[in-house]
Amino acid sequence: MEYNLPLPLEGLKETGPTAFLTKTYNIVEDSSTNNIVSWSRDNNSFIVWEPETFALICLPRCFKHNNFSSFVRQLNTYGFKKIDTERWEFANEYFLKGERHLLKNIKRRKTSSQTQTRSLEGGRFRLEGEIHELRRDRVALELELVRLRRKQESMKTYLHLMEEKLKVTEVKQEMMMNFLLKKIKKPSFLQSLRKRKLQGMKNREQRQEVISSHGVEDHDTFVKAEPEEYGGDELHIASMEDQGQEGDEMEMDSEGIWKGFVLSEEMCDLGEHFI
Repeated sequence: MEYNLPLPLEGLKETGPTAFLTKTYNIVEDSSTNNIVSWSRDNNSFIVWEPETFALICLPRCFKHNNFSSFVRQLNTYGFKKIDTERWEFANEYFLKGERHLLKNIKRRKTSSQTQTRSLEGGRFRLEGEIHELRRDRVALELELVRLRRKQESMKTYLHLMEEKLKVTEVKQEMMMNFLLKKIKKPSFLQSLRKRKLQGMKNREQRQEVISSHGVEDHDTFVKAEPEEYGGDELHIASMEDQGQEGDEMEMDSEGIWKGFVLSEEMCDLGEHFI
């Protein structure tokens, strides 16, 4: 018995078109569905006339889905282009009516590993830059926080000092008022104040008479030559001559209360009120 050996297949090493391209070609080639999908007049593109019906009837026959958007995305990956904005018409230079053998020339576009690597490196570089900026911002915030804490401590110290100073001032005022009330109650003290006030008024009248008699041009000379009405040491001695120098009075004098307030003109008026 003789066996006829098969002839060697030409182009055995060549790869054929993918299943997607073959199934799409068969759908377009089927004349029974020309009202749904068909070749264009020039036979170099195909048109989906009724996308919804195409998805419900044609796609399930060849694919495991009925999603028209997914079908269009697949066409894009194989280099098909939508060439009419008014309808769903797609074209590829190797997708032609009656030229099934050209389907093998349509290749699916893939992202090269080099492009992916560059993309990953670019993303990593951006992330590192953002991390560096975040670290720098954190350091700046920490320094600002330290500065604010130091300022807060400084303000606390300042407020504490002001509170202490206020307490001392309040104590001095209380001592001064107690001292004044004590002195005002003594008749000799009030009489001395009244005497000093009358003497001051008399001195002003005498000085005015002297100025009037010598003329205005010598006014400054006479004013400078006249002693102060309420000189600190002189009035202090005069006001103490009727009271005696008691220990508490000397202590008050050392605080500056006696000279600074008791012998003032306001004090004289206050004493006048009680007389």
